Amino acid sequence: MNQAFIQKAKNLKLLLTDIDGVMTDSKLVWYTDSTGHHIEVKNFESLDGMGMIFLRACGIRTGIISRGSAPVLQHWAKLLGMDILYYSTLNKSAALLDACARFGAKPEEAAFIGDDIIDLGVLKTAGLPLSVVNGVEEVKRVALYTSPKHGGFGAVRDICEQILKARGQWDEVVRSVEEGTFQDPKSQLLIVKNDWKK
Repeated sequence: MNQAFIQKAKNLKLLLTDIDGVMTDSKLVWYTDSTGHHIEVKNFESLDGMGMIFLRACGIRTGIISRGSAPVLQHWAKLLGMDILYYSTLNKSAALLDACARFGAKPEEAAFIGDDIIDLGVLKTAGLPLSVVNGVEEVKRVALYTSPKHGGFGAVRDICEQILKARGQWDEVVRSVEEGTFQDPKSQLLIVKNDWKK
């Protein structure tokens, strides 16, 4: 890790992430239920989920900023003990600034993981811009760290581990899990939806 990443990681208070292409393989799948409603299905990587749980246990707030509105995101965010979920969000920079204000963090104390050009604005707003190997070149050029793993295949877990190692907290996480003392952190999920535009 370069020194800029290490310093930003040490001061980190908030990590927000995109979903499709970051926490999933970006493939969109729908099925139709018995009432004719179309329901979106997403494949998540359990290692990514545990990585986000480890961040929460180490005092870093977490959340999702998504252009989409799939109900499954709410279930995933609650399962991981996340703090905030932004639905239907085109202006991701504004959402990140809103999250910072809500949780008492400065933008330079926030991180965002993105993969596509819709994420460029928020990546330039966040103090710690992050990406995944399948991200577009424009995004990877902005990122202070790009995981060598593909979105939906452990990239988020890799990023979480790198952050906690930079902060000197990873060994303690491993030890607490081995000893059976690890506490799964829970948070009251705040949901912000309906075309966030602030």
